[in-house]
Amino acid sequence: MTCRTGQADTWTSLSGEKSVEAKMLGMWEDQVVLVLSSGRRVNVPLNSLNANSRLQADRILTQLKKDRNALAEELRRGAAVQAAPAPDPIPSPPAAPQYQPPTANLAADQAIDRIARQISEGHFVVIYDALPPEYRQQIDALASLTTTKLDPTTINEPLNQLRRIADLVVTRQNWILSHPRLQDSAAESDELTATGETIRNLALPVAGLVRAAIPVDEVSLEKIRETGFGIWLHQRDAAIAPYLAPIVSQYTEPGSNWSVVLEENSTAILEKPGPVREQSSMSSNFGGNASGVSNAIRIELKKVDGFWIPAALAEGFDEWVQQQTAALESHEDGAMPMSDWLGGEYVTAPTAPVAAVANDRFGSGRENNGFDDPSMYSGSDESMEMMESSDGMESSGYPSEYGGASSANVAPKMIEPSTLTPQLIGTILQSIGAYGAMISPLESANDDASFHQAADQLIGPIEGVLSIMTPR
Repeated sequence: MTCRTGQADTWTSLSGEKSVEAKMLGMWEDQVVLVLSSGRRVNVPLNSLNANSRLQADRILTQLKKDRNALAEELRRGAAVQAAPAPDPIPSPPAAPQYQPPTANLAADQAIDRIARQISEGHFVVIYDALPPEYRQQIDALASLTTTKLDPTTINEPLNQLRRIADLVVTRQNWILSHPRLQDSAAESDELTATGETIRNLALPVAGLVRAAIPVDEVSLEKIRETGFGIWLHQRDAAIAPYLAPIVSQYTEPGSNWSVVLEENSTAILEKPGPVREQSSMSSNFGGNASGVSNAIRIELKKVDGFWIPAALAEGFDEWVQQQTAALESHEDGAMPMSDWLGGEYVTAPTAPVAAVANDRFGSGRENNGFDDPSMYSGSDESMEMMESSDGMESSGYPSEYGGASSANVAPKMIEPSTLTPQLIGTILQSIGAYGAMISPLESANDDASFHQAADQLIGPIEGVLSIMTPR
């Protein structure tokens, strides 16, 4: 039997003496099933109706079958979508706002605001463009020397494995997020655990970023060397900014709120409100504000060739370049291992979360002069801790909203990521092969059940990957 809803129709007996307004629900063994206005159902033999009513029944029956088939197809498509490994098509982020590079001779606070705004919109190339022209030339020369000295095999294979894992995460995202281990059983509605939120809000966007950032034909030592680092960086920015912007927005504070304390000649001091600390009981007894103390954060800038940069950078950049150049030139062409370049260490596929270990190359084993650790250029939390004092004026790097992780806008369930450092990148690239070799069962799974079963066998290594991405 088939059913139909809609307006009532007029049904007339074979003799034409009786008519009734009723909705046709369907046919059952040559009987028309009607529902009267009172709600009562009646079965009327088809041969007891006049010709017009029989034709009407035939027409409605045909439409009922079409509606039923359409509903079945809709349900089939819905089930297919639910069972699909990923949305089809895979969603892409909206285009990033047009890049606006910093220009020379801006006021100090305008320069900082310009950089912060561009980073918030995914344009990390602004950190390169914010350097004075001579500094950019030196960075380009260092990059060229690096691509000459590096052993290509230590870079190409890890990047291939990284792309492979990124493809798996993006193209199986539905199956990943539907895993029972990632569902919060204590929640009233369908919610993810903290690990699930990390995968959805961090690992998945990062995987999309990797796919956009390092396509095979665009990321190679030879390509970077031939194109020139600065030009290549701008080319990649156009591709990755849409993917970076939503990631940055989750972990950085909106707006910079910097004000100028002093700006004269080639020196400027900027200040913004810092975190509020609890007032000690002793100070509150002497009239202090018991609700807490706000510590202003200050940064000292120097103007070099029209561009405002952190004072420590201006004072130590040439020495840092000389150190890096000497370290690179100590290697034969094409023979430098990636570990000697970035640091980090090989991490085997663990059964328990582990953390990346630092390496001496970028300053963990010697006195920190402010230029051994390039993480300072992205304004990591570590580099900002030295500036968080009410009367201190340390200038070890750009402000924290230049890319350092911040928990200000992170949901409580979300696991906060580690600050991205050369050592962390080195650890990931050196270790990625061990993880890449383990994902074949996930790649060959043909439904969510087999994918979840394969994932259960890899829960230790998967937690290990997440532990590399997030701090203890």
